[in-house]
Amino acid sequence: MDKTSLKHLREWFKKNAANLPWRPADLDAPRDPYAVWISETMLQQTQVSTVREYFIRWMERFPDVEALAAAEESEVFRYWQGLGYYSRARNILKTTKIINQRKMDGSRRLRLQDDNKATMPTTRMELEALPGIGAYTAGAILSLAYHQQEAILDGNLVRIFSRLYALDFLPTDKRDGKSASEIYWNYAREVAESPKAYMHNEALMELGRTVCKIKNPDCASCPFQKVCRAALENRTAEFPPAKTHIQKDWHGTILVIESADHKILAVHGGQKFFKNQFTLPHFESPRNATAGIPAQAEVYINADHVSAIENIGQIKHNITVHKIECDVLHIQISSKAPVRNHSAKTAHEIQWVKREEAQEFFANSFCLKALALL
Repeated sequence: MDKTSLKHLREWFKKNAANLPWRPADLDAPRDPYAVWISETMLQQTQVSTVREYFIRWMERFPDVEALAAAEESEVFRYWQGLGYYSRARNILKTTKIINQRKMDGSRRLRLQDDNKATMPTTRMELEALPGIGAYTAGAILSLAYHQQEAILDGNLVRIFSRLYALDFLPTDKRDGKSASEIYWNYAREVAESPKAYMHNEALMELGRTVCKIKNPDCASCPFQKVCRAALENRTAEFPPAKTHIQKDWHGTILVIESADHKILAVHGGQKFFKNQFTLPHFESPRNATAGIPAQAEVYINADHVSAIENIGQIKHNITVHKIECDVLHIQISSKAPVRNHSAKTAHEIQWVKREEAQEFFANSFCLKALALL
């Protein structure tokens, strides 16, 4: 990308930069690498409008690495609830614990910015070695926080480069038997060769979000309108080429098992979805399954103790490529919840949660949709 195009990009960004809680008013100011990391991780697969309030609430509760490293996973999930893709939150917590522990141990394997405060590493190699930090996130931290000349490549930049240079393939495609991602990364590295790389990177992300949109791009407002091949040829709708989506339909049953003293059973592990956090028991089942107590429920309860069973409705939910529909069974048992959270029939951890605390306990909308039918 030539100097004139980058100059137009900077001028556009200075006039149009949105007021965001993770963006300082001074666009040239270095940033807190922790805040950059959190905001960029939240923004993966999530709209800016949604992330805004989540970020503010998160930073109030977990203002730095130390505060987050001391938190329990269940609390972290509650603050993440609604953003989806919970592996992101789990990896954030793992990484903060690693950084904090290495600082406490006096390790110099991570070169920290400030000896008095645990913060983020300053090299791509160190960052990408941490859980959940890939090439894009590492580049964003190094560029936006430390003002290093590091490239970034997200969906917005892919769309811009595809239209700007009329690239009729995606980074995930093959070109001459090789991955096409390197072609896109080379364009990103060209942008990063400038001392103002941090501003160019963020400006491109903003441009993709607000102007060079997937549908109906506002080419008349684009700083690249005179050099963009797709715009000049009136072919923006063709770039980037559509990605093939493979969606899987999944029908199942969710069990809301309630004890006589009004506690809800939660299970950790062994589930199709949310394997690594507490969730309501669920399993794949055919539509219009036979009425009665499912055999899967007897893993957790004694069928002789069931006092009532009712199909209380259905929920719809999407998780990654899965388009989910579930029947929700409310199973009431005549006995009180055991004092010890243990089931002799399953190796998975279970826990009985007071019904009035269930909305707070379950940190995913999949379970909350089912509970809302009670």
